[in-house]
Amino acid sequence: MKQQLKIRRVIRSAFYKIITTLVALIFISLASQAAEVLDDSQSPKNKFNIRFEWEKQGNLSSVSKDDFFLLKAHIPDVEVRLNTSNYIGKKARIYLALPSQIDGFNGSRGFSLAWKTTGIFFSSMTSPGNRALIFEGLIGSSLLTEFFTFTLKLDANRLTGKLRYAPIYEIELY
Repeated sequence: MKQQLKIRRVIRSAFYKIITTLVALIFISLASQAAEVLDDSQSPKNKFNIRFEWEKQGNLSSVSKDDFFLLKAHIPDVEVRLNTSNYIGKKARIYLALPSQIDGFNGSRGFSLAWKTTGIFFSSMTSPGNRALIFEGLIGSSLLTEFFTFTLKLDANRLTGKLRYAPIYEIELY
């Protein structure tokens, strides 16, 4: 009986050590694949005078309360230059992310940013606190350049002042 208890303790101890090691390896693996922020300082620094218009126009009697206050704006020809010099020859995913809190806007719901592109990046959309894949593949040059046409939609009820935000570009190797 004592021998069986001793064997169980040894097995249990070994089991816990194996589980602990596996968990540590998983965390190390996840940390090594964590996204890094790309430098976009070579992008032209333009201040955009964004003109909003009501998303819904015409007969508004059947429009929901959420849609009634929806504003939209188009921001064409935004040039983005991403410094990828540290990743040449590597396979990567690049994401466009928005901060979880947007200056001049209350909360994260009722705010979306969509875009179309003209070249190597994917068209997509995202919202505050989220990100969307814009590139996947081999990094072939030190500077990736793309032109975006952004469409911004937001709930006018949540505006608290002048909107200020900048997309964040993140890269992950795979």
